[in-house]
Amino acid sequence: MAEVNGVSGPAMDYAREVYQASLSKAAQQQEAQQKLELLERATEPTTPVASSGSHTTTDNLGQNININV
Repeated sequence: MAEVNGVSGPAMDYAREVYQASLSKAAQQQEAQQKLELLERATEPTTPVASSGSHTTTDNLGQNININV
Protein backbone atom coordinates (compact mmCIF):
# COMPACT_ATOMS: atom_id res chain seq x y z
CA MET A 1 0.00 0.00 0.00
CA ALA A 2 1.30 3.44 -0.91
CA GLU A 3 1.79 6.06 1.75
CA VAL A 4 1.19 9.77 1.27
CA ASN A 5 2.10 12.21 4.03
CA GLY A 6 2.07 9.42 6.60
CA VAL A 7 -1.38 8.18 5.59
CA SER A 8 -1.80 4.61 4.41
CA GLY A 9 -4.19 1.66 4.57
CA PRO A 10 -7.94 2.23 4.99
CA ALA A 11 -7.53 6.00 5.33
CA MET A 12 -5.77 6.14 1.97
CA ASP A 13 -8.45 3.94 0.37
CA TYR A 14 -11.14 6.24 1.73
CA ALA A 15 -9.34 9.35 0.53
CA ARG A 16 -8.94 7.82 -2.94
CA GLU A 17 -12.64 6.94 -3.05
CA VAL A 18 -13.69 10.43 -1.97
CA TYR A 19 -11.38 11.99 -4.56
CA GLN A 20 -12.78 9.79 -7.33
CA ALA A 21 -16.33 10.61 -6.28
CA SER A 22 -15.50 14.31 -6.35
CA LEU A 23 -14.05 14.03 -9.85
CA SER A 24 -17.08 12.05 -11.00
CA LYS A 25 -19.47 14.65 -9.58
CA ALA A 26 -17.60 17.47 -11.29
CA ALA A 27 -17.73 15.60 -14.61
CA GLN A 28 -21.47 14.97 -14.21
CA GLN A 29 -22.10 18.64 -13.42
CA GLN A 30 -20.13 19.72 -16.48
CA GLU A 31 -22.01 17.25 -18.68
CA ALA A 32 -25.35 18.44 -17.28
CA GLN A 33 -24.41 22.06 -17.95
CA GLN A 34 -23.48 21.22 -21.55
CA LYS A 35 -26.79 19.40 -22.05
CA LEU A 36 -28.75 22.36 -20.63
CA GLU A 37 -26.95 24.74 -22.99
CA LEU A 38 -27.68 22.43 -25.92
CA LEU A 39 -31.37 22.29 -24.97
CA GLU A 40 -31.53 26.07 -24.66
CA ARG A 41 -30.03 26.49 -28.13
CA ALA A 42 -32.38 23.86 -29.56
CA THR A 43 -35.46 25.65 -28.24
CA GLU A 44 -34.48 29.11 -29.49
CA PRO A 45 -36.76 30.37 -32.24
CA THR A 46 -35.11 30.26 -35.63
CA THR A 47 -35.73 32.29 -38.73
CA PRO A 48 -35.46 30.49 -42.06
CA VAL A 49 -32.76 31.92 -44.25
CA ALA A 50 -35.16 32.61 -47.13
CA SER A 51 -37.39 34.82 -44.98
CA SER A 52 -34.64 37.01 -43.58
CA GLY A 53 -32.62 39.71 -45.24
CA SER A 54 -32.97 40.71 -48.88
CA HIS A 55 -35.69 38.89 -50.80
CA THR A 56 -34.44 39.72 -54.27
CA THR A 57 -33.05 36.24 -54.93
CA THR A 58 -35.69 34.21 -53.11
CA ASP A 59 -38.93 35.97 -54.11
CA ASN A 60 -39.17 34.07 -57.40
CA LEU A 61 -38.04 30.72 -56.11
CA GLY A 62 -40.45 27.96 -57.14
CA GLN A 63 -42.64 30.19 -59.32
CA ASN A 64 -41.35 28.93 -62.67
CA ILE A 65 -41.58 25.17 -62.33
CA ASN A 66 -42.97 23.36 -65.38
CA ILE A 67 -44.05 19.78 -64.87
CA ASN A 68 -45.01 17.76 -67.96
CA VAL A 69 -46.71 14.40 -67.49
